[in-house]
Amino acid sequence: MNTTPVSSHTTPVSSHAAYFAFRDRLLGDLRTTTLDGEGLCEAGRLIYGRPEGLSLYGVPAPRMEAVGIRLLGRTVIECCVDDYAVAVADALADIHATLPDNGTEPLVADLFCGSGNFSHHLGTRLGIPVHATELDVDVHDATRHNLSRVTTTTRLHLGDYADLLGKHPARGPRDTYFVEPPWGPAFTPAGLDLTRTSPPVPRILDDIRRSRAGAPCLIAIKTNDHIAHDSLERTFTRATRLRSVTPAPTLPHGANMDFHLYRLD
Repeated sequence: MNTTPVSSHTTPVSSHAAYFAFRDRLLGDLRTTTLDGEGLCEAGRLIYGRPEGLSLYGVPAPRMEAVGIRLLGRTVIECCVDDYAVAVADALADIHATLPDNGTEPLVADLFCGSGNFSHHLGTRLGIPVHATELDVDVHDATRHNLSRVTTTTRLHLGDYADLLGKHPARGPRDTYFVEPPWGPAFTPAGLDLTRTSPPVPRILDDIRRSRAGAPCLIAIKTNDHIAHDSLERTFTRATRLRSVTPAPTLPHGANMDFHLYRLD
């Protein structure tokens, strides 16, 4: 297994109290509110140490308002920013290059796409369409608007991940699924418990296996940097861990993001 650190040009946040207060607002009364330019820059500074650290679709926070990018409060907290999405897309592209090419374009699916930024960068990196689905209407509508402002290969769907799986059977060993269900009750004092996400990650993996009749594929999953009860390893006991991408932390332990790539056998 390889671990790929993501270099960071941010400076550590000196005081995290303001971040946690801001996060509570973004997930509370500002959850479905579109942030203005000042709010986006403040989010970049508090989360990533600089306004430009919040960057999606290749557009940093100071330019988003002018370009017409709309981010809801919840999306600012939940999104996979450019630095991270590009690093994970590069890692997946490297893995794709080692796998057999059966002459068929691989299926790439983002099952809980949120902002769609990961789908956008992975599709750009691989040069193929990415099927992305989002169940929340507010998030879906904002993402559709944002993707219309950039050149992308993402094909956005409104609906449940299981519907997307049912429409796209297995194509080959390079098929790739990005998994990031809502954490909700999974975000516990003991860490992130992947058996308690909504829906639980083990159930999602079983659904992927059924949709592929057991054919192998690649899985990318986003977690935080504090996993509860070895739930990551227990969830992927029937998979091979290929690589982890670990962005430089800018927040206290448990509030930063990690990404893990597996082959689901």
